[in-house]
Amino acid sequence: MEGFGLGGWEFMKIRGIPLRVHPSWFLVFLYFTLSSRDQLQNLLAGQSSMWTGWVIGLMTSFLLFVSVLLHELAHSFVAIGEGLKVRDITLFFLGGMANLEKECATSKGSLKIAISGPFVSLLLAFLMILFSNILLGSSLIFSNLFKQVGSLNLLIGVFNLLPIIPLDGGVILKSLIWYYTGSKRKGIKVAIASARLISYFTIFIGLSMLVIGSFYTSICFLIIGLLIFSSSKAQSQILQIQKILSELCVHQVCSKSYRVFDDDLPISVLSKYNLSNKDNFSNNEWILLCREGRWVGYVTETILKNISVQNWDKKFLYDFICPIDELPSIAEKELLWKAILKIEKIKGAKLLVFSAAGLPIGTLDRLDIGKAVLKKIGLNIPDQLIKVARKENIYPIGLNLPSIAKSMDSSYLEENQ
Repeated sequence: MEGFGLGGWEFMKIRGIPLRVHPSWFLVFLYFTLSSRDQLQNLLAGQSSMWTGWVIGLMTSFLLFVSVLLHELAHSFVAIGEGLKVRDITLFFLGGMANLEKECATSKGSLKIAISGPFVSLLLAFLMILFSNILLGSSLIFSNLFKQVGSLNLLIGVFNLLPIIPLDGGVILKSLIWYYTGSKRKGIKVAIASARLISYFTIFIGLSMLVIGSFYTSICFLIIGLLIFSSSKAQSQILQIQKILSELCVHQVCSKSYRVFDDDLPISVLSKYNLSNKDNFSNNEWILLCREGRWVGYVTETILKNISVQNWDKKFLYDFICPIDELPSIAEKELLWKAILKIEKIKGAKLLVFSAAGLPIGTLDRLDIGKAVLKKIGLNIPDQLIKVARKENIYPIGLNLPSIAKSMDSSYLEENQ
């Protein structure tokens, strides 16, 4: 699978790629160790020693660990060949995940990256089952070991080929549709529809099993079906947000988080403003200066700290003016997804918005963007959450808009104009 990193402990690097193990993997390790040990005891009718069972169990878990790692390394090496950077690989209880810096920009590259993992798993399955058959006559224990690990690789390979995003099969389906239609968006839509259809089918099987009395099997199918449905719904929401970010322009969502003063006022005006607008100052609200109706620059309230109180009425704002073009800015007609990428690169995460005539018309921060996106989706957030988001300058309710914006590129947007 490809996706975002899950954290975990780094244990080594391969070709500069950090390899991490999530704590949940140790549950998998323990499960397969105990399961393989018990399976061996049953195979040999309890005639093997306790230590033999533990050793074979540990070897089974270790080979499975290596198999999953090779699956993810295949994704990573092909991604590197396509010019992408791999941040890390994390092994966790559901398998593994290669965290790529960004999505591949071509359908062929995306297809090659996605198919490489299942190919390695199926190849390992074939080789291990073949090796198991070769050892069948000489060593029943090792023959059974390789048969088990081979079967697990077969399961991993086949499971990952299911046409469900973010599984490899879903990415393969998306890439094929993208290749034949020229539309990445259509590919994603088909993959989402496929996942939703599979979720309905899985839930139907679960309900059918419940009717005939297979309670535990039914619960498993229902949980899997609901997880697939939830995943497809999340992908649909991402698609919807991408559309919003590609349609809205900065001037449609910006606010006015700045104050304007004439530059010939004494700096004591900042002290009065500071007392009446503590919340705004805590967010470093910009103070822009005008002279005879023209924008001439900006100042910050920090100048008060460097001047004695007795001189606040003797010093004027124009003595401390800074050029307005020093402030991070953006044009009013810029698309929102590009604004997100720009905001995430600057300190303070706020932009001054300029009109086509080169005049300041507002400011843009994370809350402005988040509120606009949520409003388009049809969600209104409580005032308390707005205050928290404004104070901390974060996207409301945990919106991961930077990741969504990074997944958008010019070719993706051109096909939806």
